[in-house]
Amino acid sequence: MIRDEASARRRLAEELGLRKEGAETYILALKHAYIADADAETIESLLRRGMRFKATDEKGYLPVHPRLALSNLFRSFGDRATPAMREKRKMVDRLTAELIAAYESGRGLR
Repeated sequence: MIRDEASARRRLAEELGLRKEGAETYILALKHAYIADADAETIESLLRRGMRFKATDEKGYLPVHPRLALSNLFRSFGDRATPAMREKRKMVDRLTAELIAAYESGRGLR
């Protein structure tokens, strides 16, 4: 699972620009592989940012794999060549590795 869930939520919110509710909902969806009871604004925000999609049952949502979801977030930033953005990319890579474990566990892959 996620080594430090509070830190992961904080990094998603503060460093990658998700609202607190969006970070919590995304992590919850990773852990359970499905989410059905989040507020509409949060769900729409995650959709716009490429972090979730509608489940085939049309009642809930599935999380996008962390490698793709965090890449989607990172690409939304401007100049990625600055030293600060290179550091942010390293943080994104570390966070991705942490979140993949939750994603795979939620799907019974680990």
